[in-house]
Amino acid sequence: MRHNRTPMSDVLDDDSFWVGTPGLVAERMAACKALGFHTFLAELAAPYDDETLERWITEVVPMVDGA
Repeated sequence: MRHNRTPMSDVLDDDSFWVGTPGLVAERMAACKALGFHTFLAELAAPYDDETLERWITEVVPMVDGA
């Protein structure tokens, strides 16, 4: 959020922003997967944050696939 200059206070009450540790994001995704969702799209503001994408791919996705 800081990388894209979005204050957390702007999105704290917005359920469409999934911000947190890889474990927290994976929990939200796993809950949706349990409801039957199979596709997730990451929406990131430009400039794209390579670290966030890398962590989502290498940390979050494996946790969700194992759920």
